[in-house]
Amino acid sequence: MSTAGVSSTAGETQRVFADVVVFSPAKASEQRPAFTYHLPNELVGRVDIGSLVVVPFRTRRLYGAVVSITDEPPAIDTRPVGSLVDPDPVLTREQIKLARWMRDEYLASLYECLELMLPPGMVGHSDVRIALAGEANLDAANTDAQTKLLELLKRRGSLTGNQLGAALAGVDWRAASRQLERRGIVTRESFLAAPKARPKLVEHVRLLAEVDLTEALKGLRSHHYPDIVDLLRYERTPVPVSWVYEETGCDRYHLKKLEERGVVAFLEREVWRDPLEGDVFVTTEPPRLTSDQEDVWRTIERAVRRRARPSRARDPGAASGRKRPPGAFLLHGVTGSGKTEVYLRAVDQVLRQGRKAIILVPEISLTPQTVARFAGRFPDRVTVLHSALTDGERYDTWRRAREGLVDVVVGPRSALFVPLSPLGLIILDEEHDDSYKQVAPRPRYHARDAALQLGRLAGATVILGSATPSLVSYHRAVQGELSLQEMPRRVMGHSRRLQELQARHHLATTRYRRLSSESSKARYLSLPPVQVVDLRAELRAGNRSIFSRPLQEALDDALARGEQVILFLNRRGSATHVLCRDCGYVVRCPHCDIPLTYHSHEAHLICHHCNHREAQPERCPQCGGSRIRYFGLGTQKLEDSVRTRWPEARLLRWDRDTARTHEAHSTILERFSSGAADVLVGTQMITKGLDLPLVTVVGVISADTALNLPDFRSSERTFQVLTQVAGRAGRGLLGGRVIIQSYHPHHYAIVAASKHDYEGFAEQELAFRREQGYPPYTRLAKLVFEDEDYYRAESQAQDLSTTLRRALARAGWPTTNLLGPAPPFFGRIRGRYRWQILVRHPDPPAFLSEVDIPPGWHVEVDPVDVL
Repeated sequence: MSTAGVSSTAGETQRVFADVVVFSPAKASEQRPAFTYHLPNELVGRVDIGSLVVVPFRTRRLYGAVVSITDEPPAIDTRPVGSLVDPDPVLTREQIKLARWMRDEYLASLYECLELMLPPGMVGHSDVRIALAGEANLDAANTDAQTKLLELLKRRGSLTGNQLGAALAGVDWRAASRQLERRGIVTRESFLAAPKARPKLVEHVRLLAEVDLTEALKGLRSHHYPDIVDLLRYERTPVPVSWVYEETGCDRYHLKKLEERGVVAFLEREVWRDPLEGDVFVTTEPPRLTSDQEDVWRTIERAVRRRARPSRARDPGAASGRKRPPGAFLLHGVTGSGKTEVYLRAVDQVLRQGRKAIILVPEISLTPQTVARFAGRFPDRVTVLHSALTDGERYDTWRRAREGLVDVVVGPRSALFVPLSPLGLIILDEEHDDSYKQVAPRPRYHARDAALQLGRLAGATVILGSATPSLVSYHRAVQGELSLQEMPRRVMGHSRRLQELQARHHLATTRYRRLSSESSKARYLSLPPVQVVDLRAELRAGNRSIFSRPLQEALDDALARGEQVILFLNRRGSATHVLCRDCGYVVRCPHCDIPLTYHSHEAHLICHHCNHREAQPERCPQCGGSRIRYFGLGTQKLEDSVRTRWPEARLLRWDRDTARTHEAHSTILERFSSGAADVLVGTQMITKGLDLPLVTVVGVISADTALNLPDFRSSERTFQVLTQVAGRAGRGLLGGRVIIQSYHPHHYAIVAASKHDYEGFAEQELAFRREQGYPPYTRLAKLVFEDEDYYRAESQAQDLSTTLRRALARAGWPTTNLLGPAPPFFGRIRGRYRWQILVRHPDPPAFLSEVDIPPGWHVEVDPVDVL
């Protein structure tokens, strides 16, 4: 293998060859991960591994990434690489290796894995331009689609595929154009559209040095001219035109006049689009560590220092992805135990070594708080990356990272693929969260496993942190694949700061106390007491309110003291289903075959899977009866009930209906954390890592929402959600309490959560998993087929299950390792029927790669649920 690729034979320069992964979903590119091209002389030495190039592909020109370079000629004739898109490589070698691992681990194509690592809009797409071949003859059309296409081309002239798609939505214009092309009525020309992501150019103006200003300004009477000259002379460098307008009050006319007289010149300069531009962060100093933090940090620090001196020895388990890489940790710390400070120390250590860090959070809603903490400690070295940014912001953030202009990147799972080099640290906060798994589109990867693999490849330390680690990660730690570090006590802070806060808020008493084993001034709080209320007993006592008597009393007391309350319910809307009391008819989504949820504020029934909407019914569609009733409970109805019961309380609701954008998340969090509201009603997004010290009461309206779902992780998910939401209480000076309402108060997941007993829950749940043959004791693959025809979907499922059973038998595995086929819990979504097969196997990717799986099947390795 040669990156220079130049050698001489008999006075001639030998050709250099590049393997290129073409960015195209064509089936051929899936069968052949890379195609071999030769480099023309002008590109030799300029194209490297990781370069983005344009290559000829069949009759088109497409973008592709170079994954290897050699001077060994292939056995076939090659075509030349067309051009180099970017002078610098767009992929690191570690990223290419990671993409290959993801391809094998998640049964995806290599181009799909590589595309994850590039910002959106960077890769131009192949498009088509269609025009009339001659005079438009509408009588030549044989179909409605052909007629519409010809009418549009006659009216507007030649159009691109993007333009036709927008103008003829719902019309199969592609098939129509191909039919008309065969008859010579239209022409079709393929071309490569320019990338959407481009540097931002801003017009600037500068003062020309060699000019007699006295002479040049003669006759110009407006006061704007000397102001402009003074500003440009003071700045000494080109200034954005918009800034000149703002500072001097001038307009375009004045600048053009100065240009005509040779006083100024216009030019365009590139500017970075910074998503944090204008944000101000309070600088913080590292506090003294508690004994728990100190013990953990000493262990992690040794690993970080060791990883700064990487050995040439290879981890023998790197290929399988299952052995523990040196420096991979599971940090199990209760809510409020100070995990973030350990993260900050680790980042500080790698920055001192001249390396970079990636901080992953599960939700966009958590990025403002996380960015503030890291930017406060490391000013001007932190940026953020997530899907709510504009394509331009994501492109510039990616470029700044590649050029070494940022050191720390914070964001959800996609931030893992930022090209930071050299990479020294990857942190996954709330590592248990399902949001780290991408389920669509392909590749259906898990950021936790991808981060561990990237850590191996880059020689970086990886820290997985959570108060409720996933049982998969916990089991790996128990088995020694991860280094388990624990922080079992909730830290309140240091005595001097707490005394200042106590005086500021005029508090006579507080709940914190000194750590008995601490020589420092640290103080801590016990985890909040949790009361489980049996809703069956409440009904027997005549209480039909959604608020149990203990919860009502807790809210009354907290609001009377001016404290804050969180009410958690993991369902949106006002009613979970609408029913006719005369005939029993339930209004269901016509596309998904699940009950529609009633949203009273919009007076609509909405499907939370496909967003189908219907007006609120006045009569039953089946029997015509008028006794329409609304059953179940969602956050919207909970909000209304709180307003009715506590009309003086200031209320906020935080769910997908109220927070659809990054700005909305930030606004709600800022309002509540600043004390602008008394009660926060929300869904699962309020459970994740938020530090809200004014909250003293957390109420869980129903702990049973996910408990009885037909999924092997239902108990784990219930325990995690309850423990996490309970952790939002008692993080301030006054302590707090948690009230959990349930119809199953004695379920072990609820009992363990009420005791903050992770180890007890894990022991019982892992025993169940071992007995039933579920992860982490084996691995699963979920195969789902969807079709508009129920029987066709069923037939496809039966055929594949037969194939899989035979493959299991040939490999010596019991056929009971195949579950199904059967319709999953959500049997129809968006008008398509679903059939599902589950495969249990120690290595599902290796097993399934040997099976001929027909097109149309969605394969998910290590699914987070089987619904």
